[in-house]
Amino acid sequence: MASTASALASRSIWNKLSSVPAKYPFAFGVAFSGFKTSFSDLLVQTVVEQKEWKEVNWKRNGAFAAFGFIYLGGIQYVLYVPVFGRMFPQAAAFAKKDLRAKIKDRVGAFQLVAQVFIDQFIHHPIAYFPCFYITKELVMNPQPDIWKALEVYRGNMFEDWKALWKIWVPAQILNFAFMPMYMRIPCVATTSLVWTCILSAMRGGDLAHGEDMAGGAITGATLMIMKEGLGSILTSPAGDLERDKSHVVLTATGRDKTGWVAALSRAVANEGGNVTHSKMVRLGHEFIIQMHVSVPPEKSRQFLKSLRRNPQLKGLDIRSNSIARRGTGSFEAPQMSFHVRCVGEDKVGMLAAISESLRDHGLSVENVMTELQSSKTHGVDFVVQADCVSCRHMSHDEIMNLVNELSDMRETLNLDVVDVRVHRLDHQACE
Repeated sequence: MASTASALASRSIWNKLSSVPAKYPFAFGVAFSGFKTSFSDLLVQTVVEQKEWKEVNWKRNGAFAAFGFIYLGGIQYVLYVPVFGRMFPQAAAFAKKDLRAKIKDRVGAFQLVAQVFIDQFIHHPIAYFPCFYITKELVMNPQPDIWKALEVYRGNMFEDWKALWKIWVPAQILNFAFMPMYMRIPCVATTSLVWTCILSAMRGGDLAHGEDMAGGAITGATLMIMKEGLGSILTSPAGDLERDKSHVVLTATGRDKTGWVAALSRAVANEGGNVTHSKMVRLGHEFIIQMHVSVPPEKSRQFLKSLRRNPQLKGLDIRSNSIARRGTGSFEAPQMSFHVRCVGEDKVGMLAAISESLRDHGLSVENVMTELQSSKTHGVDFVVQADCVSCRHMSHDEIMNLVNELSDMRETLNLDVVDVRVHRLDHQACE
């Protein structure tokens, strides 16, 4: 009997809470949007920008929350509900219909398309984006310049519009087609929050793009950040070598030929070797392979001899060097790891300038990779990816000095991409 009464009470509370959006649609939409925008900014500050709670900029958070309350919750509610409700009287009834009835309702379908068109091609370009850029300028810069903010928007607007339409056109079609009028604003706020959560999860420690993500808007910058996150795999410095194995660095060079990688990999495996790190590249007519291989100690002496006698590897000049674990106490435990990626038009001295900047900030390079790739302008880009560690805990200001110095190289080195990711380490080693 008591459990039944408790269940009825819980159901009664839930029914009252679930009726709030329908009874108070404007207040609920304003509150939901405001708190969503505040939470999104906190997510960016604590997860992306790696700030401690005592370092959170509450003035910035309050400003974005105000933008959420006033514009996202208030102004957009007025547009989506009373204005669209009067302009398109079939909108509310269309949202209640099942899918089969929606397909047959030509008037409702036309009004759906018209709402999405007005929202995406008139409202956002003319009103939303200017307000968003002005808000960011007021919040992020100590000496804000509204005209500068509008000039930035003018330079970004085509990329922003394309990013907006890729995400929000399908999202608003679903919103306007299926959501009751009172749920339109919460649906928009939830979509924006999901976008910010995904970005923050993918780009945690990304101090080079925190300002772009502030505010939780879908812009050309955040869409590019999302694409970079999906297209790249972050590699942190690996742990030290296995204690119970012998370790060998293999270097093999020879005239380029199809199947070299497969032949060497199979030969190593047949001799009991396990390839952990490897790099293979063709330079002109030469093919170069470098591998770290761990082998059982009892097979280490015969390992290289067996490879050199293998007829499948004839034509490869194979050399090896034994490597040992670092001795206990010969290194300091690292406190932080950095993944740095820079892309720009190929020119002399790019690697030197970037590596010198890392050195000057006390970072030890654990792994670096460079390559040339075709650019969008049909030229050639130089790509640098470096994994580094710091043997001391760097303050937020020190990290931002590094990020700013690398960002300043955009002009001197003509870089298109400067990406810096920061992580805290626990059990790894540093020379």
